[in-house]
Amino acid sequence: MNSNVSRKDFLTPTWILIAAGLVAGGAVGLYEMFFGHLFATNSSLVWTLPLVTYIFLALMSTGVSLILAYGLIMKDEAITRHTRALLIMAIGMLLGGFTALATELGSLLNMVWILLSPNPSSPIWWMGTLYSIELVLLAVKLVLDLKGRHGVFDLPLAWGTLLIAAAAAITIGAVFGTVIGRPDYHGAFLSVITLVSALVSGAAAIVLLRPQSALTETAGRIFRQTALLFAGLLLVRVAYEAHSTVVGMLGWASIWMLVPFILALVLLQYAPRILAFIGILGVLWVQYSFIITGQLVSLGQTAHWYGAVQSYQPNIPEALILVLGVAVAAALIKLGGQFLMDERPPAT
Repeated sequence: MNSNVSRKDFLTPTWILIAAGLVAGGAVGLYEMFFGHLFATNSSLVWTLPLVTYIFLALMSTGVSLILAYGLIMKDEAITRHTRALLIMAIGMLLGGFTALATELGSLLNMVWILLSPNPSSPIWWMGTLYSIELVLLAVKLVLDLKGRHGVFDLPLAWGTLLIAAAAAITIGAVFGTVIGRPDYHGAFLSVITLVSALVSGAAAIVLLRPQSALTETAGRIFRQTALLFAGLLLVRVAYEAHSTVVGMLGWASIWMLVPFILALVLLQYAPRILAFIGILGVLWVQYSFIITGQLVSLGQTAHWYGAVQSYQPNIPEALILVLGVAVAAALIKLGGQFLMDERPPAT
């Protein structure tokens, strides 16, 4: 572990931005939890930008976890040499997502209560449970790695992480796909989208945050392959929505959503970090679009009348929760890099 950390390491532009995000987003989160309601929700549109933030960060963490687990199982040295860094990334992103989820649920106690009140028939309960298990598996692996204990537990932990992380990503899609009366959600397609978007954003995050390493080439290859698959899935969805006769379907996919992933596929070698960042934004766009659009038309009893169409724009407090989730993830990743890595990462 690195102990050569000075006060100057916390006075970089990156840390100043992180601190600003923590303060601004934290103030909104605390107000939402203890004083009053700030988010742009209503009786029909209950999942807004704070939940999108949780989904976005949780799936990105899943992607990093899946790539790490694959590398450990296949003994891919380009990945295994960076085990600790990838564990810190996955844990930081997941805790950033949980922070956003806590504000969306209204309090930390509500998060705990969901886990302590089992409902195996609910995909939402399974989502929270699976991600909690994934967090425990990642933490156990990190502790063992810090203590230098490798061997008998490595493969079971890798397989466990792979299966739980994949199941968690699929379950997120099922949370939406099993909702009755929401035509843009219905079906298993969203489970495919959430799993592939996890791989795309996770690989892109590795390219963005771990430059100039052997890992970047491996992650870049995974990013290009999954970006191609993701673009193909989006194209299928665009074609389906264009010809669908399902009552009440608005359609959340756009042909323009393909652009970030086609650019990454073709030009990643020339500007890997820029295109990785654009790819991450593209994944956020897709997730935001299907989560919000799926709620704008309701054919169930929650609508004011049959087929009512709503509108939604995130307000400033919701945007600050997105900032908060990203800031928490970034702070934990930076702290892990400064205190838990054997070598100090380059200052930014």
